[in-house]
Amino acid sequence: MTQNPYNVVFGKVPGKIIERNDVYEEIISSFDSDCAGSPLYLLAGARGSGKTVMMTSIANYYKEQDKWLVVDINPLTDMLEQLAAALYQKGKLKHLFAKAEFSFSFSGVSLSISGDKPVSNVFSLLDVMFEYLKKKKIKVLITVDEVTKQEHMKIFAHSFQSFLRNDYLVYLLMTGLYENFSSLENDESLTFLYRAPKIYMPPLNIKAIAYSYIQTLNMKIEDAIEAAKLTNGYAFAYQLLGYVLFDKNKKIVDGEVLNELDLRLDNNSYSKIYAELTKKEKEIVLAVAKGFTSNTKIMEKTKLKSNALTVYKSSLNKKGILNVSVRGESTFLLPRFKEFILFNEKF
Repeated sequence: MTQNPYNVVFGKVPGKIIERNDVYEEIISSFDSDCAGSPLYLLAGARGSGKTVMMTSIANYYKEQDKWLVVDINPLTDMLEQLAAALYQKGKLKHLFAKAEFSFSFSGVSLSISGDKPVSNVFSLLDVMFEYLKKKKIKVLITVDEVTKQEHMKIFAHSFQSFLRNDYLVYLLMTGLYENFSSLENDESLTFLYRAPKIYMPPLNIKAIAYSYIQTLNMKIEDAIEAAKLTNGYAFAYQLLGYVLFDKNKKIVDGEVLNELDLRLDNNSYSKIYAELTKKEKEIVLAVAKGFTSNTKIMEKTKLKSNALTVYKSSLNKKGILNVSVRGESTFLLPRFKEFILFNEKF
C-alpha cells in the first residue's frame, strides 16, 4: 500500500473509518419510521469529532434508496433557493413548469409554472414541489453542515417548521458546534429546534482503533493498544495518529511521532477550539490542566461559585472538551489537550 489510508482533511470520508453504529442506526431507523420517528436530528460535537463524516455516511445511504432525494445545502447563502433549485434538477419536476403562465428565476435556473395555486416567491414554489413529491411518496433528506446563527439559517428553520406542519415528506440532518446550536435554540422564534433530538458525538471505540492500527499499520498488539489509548477516542486524533505513523513508517509512538501529533492537533484543531472558549472557560481548562481537577480546587482558582461552575462545566462537556462523568471531578476528553494548554500558556 502506497497511499496513506488515513485522512486529516476535515469533512472528507476517510479510507479507514470506524463506524458509530448506534448513532447511525438511531437516525436511519427514525427517518425510516412511518409514525414515531423524528424528522430532524442535530449532530453536535467538537471540531474533529466526526460529525460531518457521520452525516455523509447517512446521506450516502439514502442516495442509494428508491423514493429518496438527498439535498445538501450551504448555510451561508440563500438556503430556500438552493433547495428549490436542487429539487427542480434532481426531482424530475420539470413537467410541472412547462407553461409560461408564471416565470421564476433563481440560482441560475429559469422556469415557469402553471396551476391553481399561485406562486409568487420561493417558499410558494417549494410548497408546490413538496405537495407533488408527497403525492408520489418521495421523501427528501436535507443536510446542512456546520450551521451558525445567521439570517439564511433562521429563514430556512422557519420554513422547515412550516413544511413539517404541512406533513410534507421532508427530513433534516444538521451538524454544528454546541454553542451554535444553542444560539439558534435560544432564538424565541426557533424553539422547535430545542425539542429536536440532539446527538453529541461519542468517542470512538478504543478496541476498534487498536484493531485498525494492527490491520493497517501491522503494529504489535501492545503498541496498537497504547496508540489507541493515546487518541482517547477523538476521531480526528485517530486519523491523525494513523496518518503520521503511516507517513513516517513507524510501528510505535515515539518522540518524533508524538511531536508531530501535537503540532498537527495544535494547528488543525486545538488552537481554533481554544480561541472559541469564553474567558471563564479558558480559566477552567487551565486550572484542570494544572491538576486542579476537583470542583473545590477549580472554584478556588477561578473564583466561581458552585452554580456558575456547574453551568460552565456542562458547556465544556457539550463542547467535547471536559469529561464530567465523575461527580465533582473534571478531566479532558480531548487527547493531549492538557499538554496543549500548558505549552501555550508559556507564550
